[in-house]
Amino acid sequence: MAKKQYRRSRGSTLIIAVVAVAMLAGSFALGWHFGVKSTKFYGNILLVNETHRLDADYVPQELVNLYQQRHSFRMASSEIYLTRPTYEAMEEMFHAAEEADMNGYIVTSGYRSYQRQEEVYAQSEPGKAQQPGASEHQTGLAFDVTVETSDGFENTPQYAWLMKHAHEYGFIQRYPANKSDITGISYEPWHYRYVGVDAATRMWKTGQTLEEFLGEK
Repeated sequence: MAKKQYRRSRGSTLIIAVVAVAMLAGSFALGWHFGVKSTKFYGNILLVNETHRLDADYVPQELVNLYQQRHSFRMASSEIYLTRPTYEAMEEMFHAAEEADMNGYIVTSGYRSYQRQEEVYAQSEPGKAQQPGASEHQTGLAFDVTVETSDGFENTPQYAWLMKHAHEYGFIQRYPANKSDITGISYEPWHYRYVGVDAATRMWKTGQTLEEFLGEK
């Protein structure tokens, strides 16, 4: 009889544990959907801007050197890094562009440390770079891209292809035109941020910025 009671007790404990995990997962999902803030994360999306800044010692996990990986794009430097999930999604995207005869992309910038962002900010004209801690480049989730052109990247077929397909690979144009009052940043057609396919697709369909999508504006 004692053994049966013990087994029943263990079974009850297991059920309680499963229910608790389910409730926690449900709370996380609701937090993501409604934009409930947990430090600088809204659910599983990291928000970085003038209001939500990264600490000086923040370093993203799984940074990889793009030059050392297989890549379907050109690079302005052999020392450009992104998080591995961001690189893998970006490589898939630019490979698809290549398959569609849309070539010539040049990745010019990726991850920057807090210290490197300090240097960039000090060397830039006012309004041309974010202050250290407020730059998405410190997340390892964002990159800048261009092509060889004298007409502006936003006027190229490569840009048009990204605007049509980037969300399919989890990327958004982070600072769109006519949204600087919301993002705090002027139009940057070259700056793309990885947020995952689901979130990117929803923003692409609604025309929302990341701030709007996360309920910040």
